[in-house]
Amino acid sequence: MKVLIAFVVFVTFTFAQPAAKNDCSKGPDFWCQNDETATRCGVLALCRIMKDKIKFQPSTKKNVLDAPPVNVSFYYESLCPGCRGVWAQQLYPTYQKLAGTGIVNFEFVPYGNAQEQPYGSSWYFTCQHGPDECVGNYVESCAIHYYPDPSKLIPFLHCLEQYTPYRDGEYCAGIAKIDWGPIETCSSGDEGKQLEHQMALKTNQLSPPHQYVPWLTLNGQPSTALASNMLYTICNAYTGTKPAACTSQKEPHVCFKEH
Repeated sequence: MKVLIAFVVFVTFTFAQPAAKNDCSKGPDFWCQNDETATRCGVLALCRIMKDKIKFQPSTKKNVLDAPPVNVSFYYESLCPGCRGVWAQQLYPTYQKLAGTGIVNFEFVPYGNAQEQPYGSSWYFTCQHGPDECVGNYVESCAIHYYPDPSKLIPFLHCLEQYTPYRDGEYCAGIAKIDWGPIETCSSGDEGKQLEHQMALKTNQLSPPHQYVPWLTLNGQPSTALASNMLYTICNAYTGTKPAACTSQKEPHVCFKEH
Protein backbone atom coordinates (compact mmCIF):
# COMPACT_ATOMS: atom_id res chain seq x y z
CA MET A 1 0.00 0.00 0.00
CA LYS A 2 2.87 2.39 0.83
CA VAL A 3 4.45 1.69 -2.56
CA LEU A 4 1.13 2.38 -4.29
CA ILE A 5 0.68 5.69 -2.45
CA ALA A 6 4.23 6.71 -3.30
CA PHE A 7 3.59 5.79 -6.92
CA VAL A 8 0.43 7.94 -7.08
CA VAL A 9 2.23 10.87 -5.46
CA PHE A 10 5.09 10.53 -7.93
CA VAL A 11 2.80 10.45 -10.98
CA THR A 12 0.87 13.45 -9.73
CA PHE A 13 4.10 15.36 -9.12
CA THR A 14 5.58 14.38 -12.51
CA PHE A 15 2.55 15.42 -14.51
CA ALA A 16 2.48 18.72 -12.65
CA GLN A 17 6.02 19.57 -13.80
CA PRO A 18 6.61 21.52 -16.97
CA ALA A 19 8.99 20.64 -19.77
CA ALA A 20 12.38 19.43 -18.49
CA LYS A 21 11.40 15.85 -17.64
CA ASN A 22 8.42 15.64 -19.94
CA ASP A 23 9.45 12.23 -21.30
CA CYS A 24 9.08 10.82 -17.77
CA SER A 25 5.33 11.06 -18.24
CA LYS A 26 5.45 8.08 -20.63
CA GLY A 27 4.84 5.54 -17.89
CA PRO A 28 6.52 2.51 -16.29
CA ASP A 29 7.51 0.81 -19.55
CA PHE A 30 9.63 3.88 -20.38
CA TRP A 31 10.90 4.57 -16.84
CA CYS A 32 12.11 1.03 -16.21
CA GLN A 33 13.81 0.29 -19.53
CA ASN A 34 17.19 0.83 -17.83
CA ASP A 35 18.63 2.14 -14.56
CA GLU A 36 19.76 5.41 -16.14
CA THR A 37 16.24 6.37 -17.22
CA ALA A 38 14.75 5.17 -13.93
CA THR A 39 17.26 7.32 -12.01
CA ARG A 40 16.58 10.37 -14.17
CA CYS A 41 12.85 9.99 -13.61
CA GLY A 42 13.34 9.38 -9.89
CA VAL A 43 11.81 5.90 -9.79
CA LEU A 44 14.80 3.55 -9.58
CA ALA A 45 13.57 1.89 -6.38
CA LEU A 46 10.08 1.43 -7.79
CA CYS A 47 11.43 -0.11 -11.03
CA ARG A 48 13.53 -2.59 -9.07
CA ILE A 49 10.48 -3.64 -7.06
CA MET A 50 8.53 -4.16 -10.29
CA LYS A 51 11.36 -6.23 -11.82
CA ASP A 52 11.58 -8.41 -8.71
CA LYS A 53 7.84 -9.13 -8.87
CA ILE A 54 8.17 -10.22 -12.50
CA LYS A 55 11.30 -12.26 -11.75
CA PHE A 56 9.68 -14.33 -9.01
CA GLN A 57 6.24 -14.75 -10.59
CA PRO A 58 5.55 -18.43 -11.40
CA SER A 59 5.67 -19.19 -15.10
CA THR A 60 2.43 -20.28 -16.79
CA LYS A 61 4.19 -21.20 -20.01
CA LYS A 62 3.39 -24.73 -21.14
CA ASN A 63 6.02 -27.16 -22.30
CA VAL A 64 6.44 -27.25 -26.06
CA LEU A 65 6.59 -30.85 -27.28
CA ASP A 66 8.82 -31.90 -30.16
CA ALA A 67 6.89 -35.16 -30.73
CA PRO A 68 3.28 -36.35 -30.37
CA PRO A 69 2.26 -37.34 -26.82
CA VAL A 70 1.84 -41.01 -25.90
CA ASN A 71 -1.78 -42.13 -25.49
CA VAL A 72 -2.55 -44.50 -22.61
CA SER A 73 -6.05 -45.93 -22.19
CA PHE A 74 -7.03 -47.67 -18.96
CA TYR A 75 -9.99 -50.07 -19.17
CA TYR A 76 -11.11 -51.08 -15.69
CA GLU A 77 -14.00 -51.49 -13.24
CA SER A 78 -14.44 -49.66 -9.96
CA LEU A 79 -14.12 -52.51 -7.43
CA CYS A 80 -11.59 -54.68 -9.27
CA PRO A 81 -8.64 -55.49 -6.93
CA GLY A 82 -6.17 -55.77 -9.83
CA CYS A 83 -7.30 -52.43 -11.24
CA ARG A 84 -6.81 -50.80 -7.85
CA GLY A 85 -3.31 -52.24 -7.68
CA VAL A 86 -2.36 -50.67 -11.03
CA TRP A 87 -3.88 -47.36 -9.92
CA ALA A 88 -1.87 -47.26 -6.70
CA GLN A 89 1.42 -48.77 -7.84
CA GLN A 90 1.72 -47.59 -11.45
CA LEU A 91 -0.79 -45.10 -12.79
CA TYR A 92 -0.94 -42.49 -10.06
CA PRO A 93 2.82 -42.42 -9.33
CA THR A 94 3.47 -42.13 -13.07
CA TYR A 95 0.95 -39.30 -13.38
CA GLN A 96 2.63 -37.45 -10.51
CA LYS A 97 6.05 -37.70 -12.15
CA LEU A 98 4.86 -36.73 -15.65
CA ALA A 99 2.17 -34.16 -14.78
CA GLY A 100 2.90 -30.95 -16.63
CA THR A 101 5.30 -32.52 -19.14
CA GLY A 102 2.57 -33.07 -21.73
CA ILE A 103 4.17 -36.27 -23.03
CA VAL A 104 1.21 -38.51 -22.13
CA ASN A 105 -2.57 -38.38 -22.48
CA PHE A 106 -4.53 -40.65 -20.13
CA GLU A 107 -7.97 -42.01 -21.02
CA PHE A 108 -10.14 -43.78 -18.44
CA VAL A 109 -12.89 -46.26 -19.32
CA PRO A 110 -14.71 -47.60 -16.23
CA TYR A 111 -16.75 -50.55 -17.50
CA GLY A 112 -14.54 -53.64 -17.58
CA ASN A 113 -16.40 -56.95 -17.52
CA ALA A 114 -19.86 -55.43 -17.03
CA GLN A 115 -22.83 -56.29 -19.21
CA GLU A 116 -25.55 -53.95 -20.43
CA GLN A 117 -29.11 -54.39 -21.68
CA PRO A 118 -31.54 -51.82 -23.09
CA TYR A 119 -34.13 -50.73 -20.53
CA GLY A 120 -36.76 -48.51 -22.14
CA SER A 121 -34.92 -45.41 -23.30
CA SER A 122 -32.05 -46.13 -20.90
CA TRP A 123 -29.77 -49.01 -19.93
CA TYR A 124 -29.54 -51.68 -17.25
CA PHE A 125 -26.11 -52.91 -16.13
CA THR A 126 -24.84 -55.96 -14.31
CA CYS A 127 -21.30 -55.80 -12.95
CA GLN A 128 -18.72 -58.42 -12.05
CA HIS A 129 -18.49 -57.33 -8.41
CA GLY A 130 -22.17 -56.59 -7.92
CA PRO A 131 -24.50 -53.55 -7.97
CA ASP A 132 -22.14 -51.38 -5.89
CA GLU A 133 -19.54 -51.67 -8.62
CA CYS A 134 -22.08 -50.45 -11.17
CA VAL A 135 -22.74 -47.38 -9.03
CA GLY A 136 -18.99 -46.82 -8.73
CA ASN A 137 -18.71 -47.00 -12.51
CA TYR A 138 -21.48 -44.40 -12.87
CA VAL A 139 -19.70 -42.08 -10.42
CA GLU A 140 -16.42 -42.36 -12.30
CA SER A 141 -18.05 -41.96 -15.74
CA CYS A 142 -19.80 -38.80 -14.53
CA ALA A 143 -16.56 -37.42 -13.11
CA ILE A 144 -14.80 -38.06 -16.43
CA HIS A 145 -17.58 -36.16 -18.19
CA TYR A 146 -17.74 -33.16 -15.84
CA TYR A 147 -14.06 -32.81 -14.94
CA PRO A 148 -11.90 -33.81 -17.93
CA ASP A 149 -8.94 -31.74 -16.66
CA PRO A 150 -6.38 -34.39 -15.53
CA SER A 151 -5.22 -32.23 -12.62
CA LYS A 152 -8.73 -32.52 -11.13
CA LEU A 153 -9.92 -35.84 -12.53
CA ILE A 154 -6.96 -38.10 -11.77
CA PRO A 155 -6.64 -37.19 -8.05
CA PHE A 156 -10.40 -37.72 -7.69
CA LEU A 157 -10.36 -41.14 -9.39
CA HIS A 158 -7.25 -42.14 -7.46
CA CYS A 159 -9.00 -41.30 -4.19
CA LEU A 160 -12.08 -43.32 -5.20
CA GLU A 161 -9.86 -46.29 -6.03
CA GLN A 162 -8.41 -46.16 -2.51
CA TYR A 163 -11.79 -45.89 -0.83
CA THR A 164 -15.32 -46.83 -1.98
CA PRO A 165 -16.63 -45.10 -5.13
CA TYR A 166 -20.31 -45.53 -4.31
CA ARG A 167 -19.89 -44.24 -0.72
CA ASP A 168 -16.91 -41.88 -0.49
CA GLY A 169 -17.45 -39.70 -3.56
CA GLU A 170 -18.13 -36.52 -1.62
CA TYR A 171 -15.01 -37.02 0.51
CA CYS A 172 -12.86 -37.61 -2.59
CA ALA A 173 -14.36 -34.57 -4.32
CA GLY A 174 -13.20 -32.49 -1.35
CA ILE A 175 -9.71 -33.97 -1.60
CA ALA A 176 -9.58 -33.18 -5.35
CA LYS A 177 -11.19 -29.75 -4.81
CA ILE A 178 -14.06 -30.31 -7.22
CA ASP A 179 -17.82 -29.91 -6.79
CA TRP A 180 -19.50 -33.17 -5.80
CA GLY A 181 -23.00 -31.91 -6.73
CA PRO A 182 -22.93 -32.48 -10.53
CA ILE A 183 -21.35 -35.91 -10.11
CA GLU A 184 -23.87 -36.99 -7.49
CA THR A 185 -26.83 -35.84 -9.58
CA CYS A 186 -25.42 -37.44 -12.72
CA SER A 187 -24.53 -40.79 -11.15
CA SER A 188 -27.89 -41.22 -9.44
CA GLY A 189 -29.95 -40.52 -12.58
CA ASP A 190 -30.29 -41.49 -16.19
CA GLU A 191 -27.35 -39.34 -17.28
CA GLY A 192 -24.94 -41.64 -15.48
CA LYS A 193 -26.36 -44.68 -17.28
CA GLN A 194 -26.10 -42.96 -20.65
CA LEU A 195 -22.47 -42.05 -19.96
CA GLU A 196 -21.77 -45.61 -18.83
CA HIS A 197 -23.28 -46.84 -22.10
CA GLN A 198 -20.60 -44.81 -23.90
CA MET A 199 -17.97 -46.58 -21.80
CA ALA A 200 -19.52 -49.91 -22.81
CA LEU A 201 -19.26 -48.98 -26.48
CA LYS A 202 -15.59 -48.02 -26.13
CA THR A 203 -14.82 -51.26 -24.32
CA ASN A 204 -16.72 -53.43 -26.80
CA GLN A 205 -14.94 -51.76 -29.73
CA LEU A 206 -11.51 -52.86 -28.51
CA SER A 207 -9.58 -54.79 -31.17
CA PRO A 208 -8.41 -57.26 -30.10
CA PRO A 209 -11.15 -57.55 -27.42
CA HIS A 210 -10.04 -57.27 -23.80
CA GLN A 211 -9.45 -60.60 -22.07
CA TYR A 212 -9.37 -59.28 -18.50
CA VAL A 213 -9.13 -56.05 -16.53
CA PRO A 214 -7.14 -54.01 -15.95
CA TRP A 215 -6.60 -53.78 -19.69
CA LEU A 216 -4.21 -51.09 -20.91
CA THR A 217 -3.42 -49.86 -24.38
CA LEU A 218 -0.46 -47.82 -25.59
CA ASN A 219 -1.32 -45.73 -28.65
CA GLY A 220 -4.26 -48.06 -29.26
CA GLN A 221 -2.34 -51.34 -28.87
CA PRO A 222 -2.59 -53.68 -25.84
CA SER A 223 0.36 -53.32 -23.47
CA THR A 224 1.09 -55.59 -20.53
CA ALA A 225 4.23 -53.55 -19.82
CA LEU A 226 2.13 -50.59 -18.72
CA ALA A 227 0.71 -52.62 -15.84
CA SER A 228 4.15 -53.46 -14.44
CA ASN A 229 6.44 -50.57 -15.44
CA MET A 230 4.30 -47.70 -16.66
CA LEU A 231 6.75 -44.82 -16.30
CA TYR A 232 9.52 -46.58 -18.22
CA THR A 233 7.09 -47.76 -20.91
CA ILE A 234 5.70 -44.28 -21.52
CA CYS A 235 9.14 -42.65 -21.49
CA ASN A 236 10.46 -45.27 -23.89
CA ALA A 237 7.50 -44.78 -26.24
CA TYR A 238 7.83 -40.99 -26.35
CA THR A 239 9.99 -40.16 -29.37
CA GLY A 240 10.75 -36.54 -28.48
CA THR A 241 13.10 -34.98 -25.95
CA LYS A 242 12.65 -36.84 -22.68
CA PRO A 243 11.63 -34.80 -19.63
CA ALA A 244 13.72 -34.98 -16.46
CA ALA A 245 11.38 -37.60 -14.95
CA CYS A 246 12.43 -39.99 -17.71
CA THR A 247 16.17 -39.61 -17.48
CA SER A 248 16.59 -41.92 -14.49
CA GLN A 249 14.45 -44.69 -15.98
CA LYS A 250 16.23 -47.84 -17.07
CA GLU A 251 15.00 -50.84 -18.98
CA PRO A 252 13.60 -53.36 -16.48
CA HIS A 253 15.66 -56.48 -15.90
CA VAL A 254 14.13 -59.66 -17.27
CA CYS A 255 15.12 -63.29 -16.84
CA PHE A 256 15.04 -65.28 -20.06
CA LYS A 257 14.05 -68.91 -20.13
CA GLU A 258 17.06 -71.22 -20.32
CA HIS A 259 17.09 -73.92 -23.00
